[in-house]
Amino acid sequence: MHLVESGKVHIVGAGPGDPTLLTRKAEQLIRSADIIFYDRLVNPFILQLAKPEIEIIDVGKRPYQKHIQQTEINEQIILAAQRYSCVVRLKGGDPAIFGRVQEEAVALSEQGIPFEIVPGITSASAAAAKMGIGLTARNVAKAITFTTASHCKGQIEALDLHSLMHGDTLAIYMGIKRLPQIVKQIYQETKIDFPIAIFYNVSTYHEQMISGHLTTIIKQVEEQDLGMTPGIIIIGKVMDITNEMSRNIDNKKRKNYLISGKRSLAIEKAFELYAAGHYCLIKIDPQRPYHKSQFKLYEQQEKDLEFDEHIFTDNYQA
Repeated sequence: MHLVESGKVHIVGAGPGDPTLLTRKAEQLIRSADIIFYDRLVNPFILQLAKPEIEIIDVGKRPYQKHIQQTEINEQIILAAQRYSCVVRLKGGDPAIFGRVQEEAVALSEQGIPFEIVPGITSASAAAAKMGIGLTARNVAKAITFTTASHCKGQIEALDLHSLMHGDTLAIYMGIKRLPQIVKQIYQETKIDFPIAIFYNVSTYHEQMISGHLTTIIKQVEEQDLGMTPGIIIIGKVMDITNEMSRNIDNKKRKNYLISGKRSLAIEKAFELYAAGHYCLIKIDPQRPYHKSQFKLYEQQEKDLEFDEHIFTDNYQA
């Protein structure tokens, strides 16, 4: 083992998207970080909690596209730990659930670099909460299986249907592209028309749920034309409850807000609006010493998004 003097790496779960679902520890680490490596699905507002002068580095993997390799990410994090005292590796959801956390933890351990893993809310839990149900339920489902279709390369034989066959719940991550194959395999192997729910962009302002059964869901999804929108697939008898509970999903009009004003007040107002189900971004202030990586990201976000309202914290009116 090659020991080096280094800072500490915090592998932090950013949750499913809603900043109000960040753990207190995650927020504190983001605010105190000297450098942040973040995944592509992390809400930009969460990054705005960081000190404006620090570098933030996008190491996110794009589905079905060429992207940065895990070994290169590991190397960048190690180099950063040799330079900074507080390095944050920010991952969507919970880093320990399909977050490649083991590869990064092993690489850091081999270099003698101290690290910790800070859990976050995973998308399956967030989806169940939004639907007003449990992933397990007495006399319905006594266990939940988390699995992924992303490693199957077009084939889905790796899906373990044992627990599903015995009445438990199956949550499939990164399976939207292979939904037709997944549905076909499960129906052919079980001969059961299981209830299924797909939750897209869970806990974000443009979240959407489609529920049905294995024999109907493909047509339902095609009618919505959601393409490769990120989503979590949940299958099992517990999903029958969604037919009655789906009314819990708030379909009210949500807005995009751009917020200007003193940074602390803007952040406070943004959290209030996120709690109400909206989307917010703090407008960049050219007078502040932003690191170019932050300035570039937020400037691009301002250009790409259409905002319904621009709020100034000094004269905000509800």
